[in-house]
Amino acid sequence: MATVPQGMFMGQDGLDPRNDLSESLQEEQMTSHDVLGGNINSQPLEVYLYYAAIERAKEDADPRPIPDAPWIVLFKKLTGKSHTINYPDTPAPHYDQSQLPGAVGESGSEKASSNEKNARNGDMEVSVGAAPPAGGAVVEESEHARAYRALRVASWQAVFYLITTDILGFSSAPLAFAELGYGPGVLVYTFFYILAFGAGQIIWRMYMRMDSERFPVKCYADIGERTFGKVVRHIFNILQSLQILFNVGILLIGNGQTLASLINYQFCYIALIVFFTILGMVFGQVRSLRNFAWFANLNIWINILVMVMTMVGVAKYLPVPSQSGHTDLSDPIQVTGWVPGYTAGWYAQVTGVQLAVFSYGGAMIFTEFMAEMRRPRDFWKSAFVAQLFCYLMYMFFGLFCYSFQGQYSSIIPSLDFANQGLSLATNIISLFNTTVAAVLYANIGVKVFYQNVLREYFHAPDFTSSKGRWYWSASVIVYWAVAWILGSAIPNITSLVTLIGAACILQFTYTFPPILLCAYWMQIDAMKGDTQWQPGMAPGSGRVDTWRNASRWKRGFRPYWYLKTFLILLFLAAMCLAALGIYAGVEDAIAAFASSTATAFSCIAPGQPTS
Repeated sequence: MATVPQGMFMGQDGLDPRNDLSESLQEEQMTSHDVLGGNINSQPLEVYLYYAAIERAKEDADPRPIPDAPWIVLFKKLTGKSHTINYPDTPAPHYDQSQLPGAVGESGSEKASSNEKNARNGDMEVSVGAAPPAGGAVVEESEHARAYRALRVASWQAVFYLITTDILGFSSAPLAFAELGYGPGVLVYTFFYILAFGAGQIIWRMYMRMDSERFPVKCYADIGERTFGKVVRHIFNILQSLQILFNVGILLIGNGQTLASLINYQFCYIALIVFFTILGMVFGQVRSLRNFAWFANLNIWINILVMVMTMVGVAKYLPVPSQSGHTDLSDPIQVTGWVPGYTAGWYAQVTGVQLAVFSYGGAMIFTEFMAEMRRPRDFWKSAFVAQLFCYLMYMFFGLFCYSFQGQYSSIIPSLDFANQGLSLATNIISLFNTTVAAVLYANIGVKVFYQNVLREYFHAPDFTSSKGRWYWSASVIVYWAVAWILGSAIPNITSLVTLIGAACILQFTYTFPPILLCAYWMQIDAMKGDTQWQPGMAPGSGRVDTWRNASRWKRGFRPYWYLKTFLILLFLAAMCLAALGIYAGVEDAIAAFASSTATAFSCIAPGQPTS
């Protein structure tokens, strides 16, 4: 996984800088999960299916061309083809409502026809049980319709770029192969690539069946709440917040370790982390990410440049033993086709597996990417090509570095070759990249915390208000301080990556998708015995039984029971892997502290030579 989930901060700012929505709605696009109302996720599944089918038909009938991505716009301008540029501000077409699915003609129910027409036109008149906007605020209907449409400007090629930028994080691959060996390493990366691709397709399918202008899906937690209820939403939000917070801590200690190496360990390591923390507190005060959108377009190319420079250094120069926890290079470089014998214990192989899990993290923000697409039906192409590209990069870079360095491979390979000039150039580029990434990542983390904790539970003011700006500033400072404490308390990057990969990233990519799909299928099959829902009917009124009745469980589970059983077993297997990963992370941290390669709140950097 890359250091920053780009889709979470790109939003409309990144894809259409000419956004003419009000400032409050622009902020709402980036932070609000329920644009249309306080209980937008409390409707029965059949309501979402009905309006999603209408929305997909509108998208299929939309004759507007897909807006060009920023690099295509630049190419056309440089080649004198500016007149062919497709901009995202083309007016939305008007639809013949009678041609959309579920249309009710003159012979249909008069009671349903009026409400249905209002629903298809995106009106805010509530006839399906939706509540007014939270807090009693009244928002213009056309503004909300424009907010929903304004997000949808990206092509599948642009989203491929964003997914690649989000997922591609190649630095852990050499250490994963060192922990696993050639054969198991290839098998693990291939197996988890297949599972990650499947997870992305599950999320895409469920998004397509639940999202609409009336009931938009804005984040992963929306799908969880609409499938299982509000408790699951809270679980998803907590894990997402923890993942972002720990990743900021990982970036802090990584930057501190890199800078300490660049200055030849001439300055206190903990002071360097404090420096990056203060830097984050200052730049994190910027609430809008419009001025950082350019970073997403450069991130992947900077990563590839760093990867190439690192490979040159690894191929031409000896490894630095302290970076991999060794004291010298007295042992010859060893590579193995199967599980290596030089590792500390069985938990080292679990750590290697968790590094592969971390590499494919990113599924939790796929819904944000889909919400930015003009035609989300094409998302499967973006996910397939992007995940395949990342898989090939992991395999190539990991196998290449492991073949040259063997057991001396480390989690920061750009520090693990003995050429000061090349290492300096590589890490200056990488340091700039990860510093900006940390600010962007923390910005999203603070927004998630502010919206889902401070506003929901403590009734904090909107951070676009005058009073809210003070709350925002204080939240940013506290957030960075907590990230500093977490990173300084566990300064071993491998341990932190293993822990956060097992506790959070693994859940969003491998644990939750199969159980979400199983629950979705069960609800779909259980609905086959109900009266089909139509606008004008009370939500759930067409059901012949409830989930308190065994008959609904039987009707939901019986069709294709073997596939549903497989999904449940896959969910349980992922939970077991998560438990093993957490245990391995703890054991790895204990081993690092015992060997003095990592010390909490110390001036000595992890990997610093002892002599």
